[in-house]
Amino acid sequence: MKKTSLTLLILALAIWGTSCKKDDSITPQNNDVSIVSQFVYDGMSAYYLWADDMVNKKPTANDTDPKKYFESVLHKTDTDHGWSWITDDIEELLKDFEGEATDAFGFSPLVLWTDNTRTQLLGFVRYIYPNTPASEAGIVRGNVITKIDGDDITLSNYAILYGANKETTFTVVDQNFENPREVKITPRSFPTDPVLYHKVYEIEGKKIAYLFYTGYRGNYNNKLYEAFRDFKQAGATELVLDLRYNPGGDVSAAIYLASLIAPEAEVRNKSVFSIMSYNKFVNAIFDENKWDRSDRLGVYDTNKAPNPLDANLNLEKVYVLTTRSSASASELTTFCLKPYMAVEHIGEYTAGKYTASWTIHAYNSFKKDGQERVQPIYKESKLSADEKNQLKNWGMQPIVGRYTDKNGKDFIDDGTLIPNHPIETEEYNTETWKPIGDENDYLFAKAISLITGKPYTTASVRSISDKRFIDAGLFSPSEKLNRRGVHIDNITSKQGELR
Repeated sequence: MKKTSLTLLILALAIWGTSCKKDDSITPQNNDVSIVSQFVYDGMSAYYLWADDMVNKKPTANDTDPKKYFESVLHKTDTDHGWSWITDDIEELLKDFEGEATDAFGFSPLVLWTDNTRTQLLGFVRYIYPNTPASEAGIVRGNVITKIDGDDITLSNYAILYGANKETTFTVVDQNFENPREVKITPRSFPTDPVLYHKVYEIEGKKIAYLFYTGYRGNYNNKLYEAFRDFKQAGATELVLDLRYNPGGDVSAAIYLASLIAPEAEVRNKSVFSIMSYNKFVNAIFDENKWDRSDRLGVYDTNKAPNPLDANLNLEKVYVLTTRSSASASELTTFCLKPYMAVEHIGEYTAGKYTASWTIHAYNSFKKDGQERVQPIYKESKLSADEKNQLKNWGMQPIVGRYTDKNGKDFIDDGTLIPNHPIETEEYNTETWKPIGDENDYLFAKAISLITGKPYTTASVRSISDKRFIDAGLFSPSEKLNRRGVHIDNITSKQGELR
């Protein structure tokens, strides 16, 4: 979306808003209404995809809990999927979006029930960030965490797998469920570069680039550039994009990644990559003023990364690896590249997140490095010190739009992206797991087979699969927020233009 369009949109919303509020200040129906609940109503009325549902849902004196009030106004489709949310710690939310881990260990667990009784959980270590407490403690992919501080893992303590504020002792077995050991890890804060692994393989005369990407974070687009620069310098002619554990994230990262992959001419021409559709009112503003609701290839933040054209691989085909953990911006990338090139989709069908959101605060845009990261709805100068104090920690992440490809096509009816090369998952069987980037990995091996014509074989082991582990559907805070929908992070506006 063009930055100028967003600025004009905000001005239009401001004009509309003056008919609802006086002097840009909060005007509850009576003095007993929670200021935060009023903020929820004002923000959702303006931007929520289902804003029509806000009619007759104004807060009353009984709506003293902003979180409960927020949940009460959500559309059924939204509540069924768990897409929109509110937080009383917006600073922590922004850290999660930017990939800053706080009081964390450095491993990414897949949390599973041990059996149908659903009384005990396990943590399968999917990958480990380098130079973190977990990597320093010798944790590796395929390790299984069975206990925390000597206790079975249950719903009451599983969150410790994602971080804690003290040293924690994990009972760990290897990927064959053997050789138990106690591992003490002290958590700390660290950056999490989502470009976890990249390499160029030469197999059967083909130069195959492989990228293992863990999350769409726009502030790491420069790392994507570095990986693709390496691919280009090595003469790679094929690309395998491994998104199996990627829950999604920023629109800007999806556009940048696509700009490194798509045909060079389309990137140079800044062709439409995706189109966003908002609520009826916001769409009307765009359409009446002939503003562009599209995001385009080759458009990027020059403060965050170099020109993607300089590392573009000019491909005609890409191989994408997915599981049910692939969501949001992973789906946006996979789906919206299809009009421009052949996308060989390998693995499982995806999570099915075709919506988008942006972050809303009462008055603060949380500007960083010249970029306004949050959409405020009030003019700060019109709020009293007490009002600002009550509102300062609150933020909303409502669904504000749906995306389509350049032709207006979506996958809402299917509800997911269906692979054209389906592979039965081996994610619940650590005995078959290979290191990231191993040519014998069950998904990567299929891509190699399609590229080279080599027979596809995997050395499956089924000795522990009889346990029938069950996905618990539990996620880390950062993974949960990215799975809920594509994060529209490329909104740029001037604080003074809101009103």
